[in-house]
Amino acid sequence: MVAKALFLGIDLGGTNTKVALVDKDGHVLERSVIPTRAMRKPEKVVEDIAQEGLELCRRFEERGFKVWAAGIGIPGLFDWESGVCHLLPNFPSKWKGVPLKEWLEEKLSLPVAVINDVRSITLAEKRFGAGRDVNSMVMVAIGTGIGGGVVVNGQLYIGKDGSAGELGHITVEPRGIRCGCGNRGCLEAYASGPAMVAQALRALVQQNDTLIRDLVGDDLSRVNPKVIAEAAQKGDSVALEIIENAGSYIGQALSCVCVVVNPEMIVVGGGVALVGELLFQSVRRGLAQRLFMIPVEKMHIVSAQLGIDAGVIGSATWAKERLEEGVIG
Repeated sequence: MVAKALFLGIDLGGTNTKVALVDKDGHVLERSVIPTRAMRKPEKVVEDIAQEGLELCRRFEERGFKVWAAGIGIPGLFDWESGVCHLLPNFPSKWKGVPLKEWLEEKLSLPVAVINDVRSITLAEKRFGAGRDVNSMVMVAIGTGIGGGVVVNGQLYIGKDGSAGELGHITVEPRGIRCGCGNRGCLEAYASGPAMVAQALRALVQQNDTLIRDLVGDDLSRVNPKVIAEAAQKGDSVALEIIENAGSYIGQALSCVCVVVNPEMIVVGGGVALVGELLFQSVRRGLAQRLFMIPVEKMHIVSAQLGIDAGVIGSATWAKERLEEGVIG
């Protein structure tokens, strides 16, 4: 591969899609963000992504670079070999049966590798971020949903069909709330951003005394994890309880993963992770309450390092590695 080799990374989201050119060392040379407008037909969404990618490729190829492959991280399930979508749960049409890999290869004239979005972030953090110096790690990303990824022996572990690492669907309450996946009591139903917001709204409707009400000015639509964190930092008991509950459930789920994987490091990312040290403390307490086979004090629990670029870095790196392995191209 030439010194000026680049890879196109795509991070498909329900609201926005990020497109970037990334070099072999994980550096983002240029990025753009376009509205996904996911309510449209999948063909239109893919067409817009391809147009943005082609424009980026054109500008850099004029400067002597060569784009070798493209990777796309998607928030859902797909066939690992064919790249056909099975389910994007947060998209209006669910994208069932969409031949994403085939469409993008046709429009971009590049080999394309598809990966789950959080597995993509896990790969990026392993190669270039928080986990670059460890041999095993677990990633948990907490946002609108909860996703995860596992690294074993320095390599992303994907399982037989790419679904290894779905930490958000570990059962934490056997007779609990119905999850979007169909199960009851999944971690995602108790510790995701919407789950935390739901607890805050319930407290407000029940007229509990909380600073959250003052921070949103009685406009319940403004309640979000950031507001809950702000109230907690000011000592609000309702907000502190919400964060403690979420962290406890996350620690419980991670304890199940740790006894199987025994990772050197747990990396926590996603929008809700920005709540900060209060959440990390509650996760550590939740882990300590459940994990006795492994010394918790030796477990490194750290923040993800790559921020908003993690998705495009990971998907581009996945395309690079799949190309080198001869799986695509």
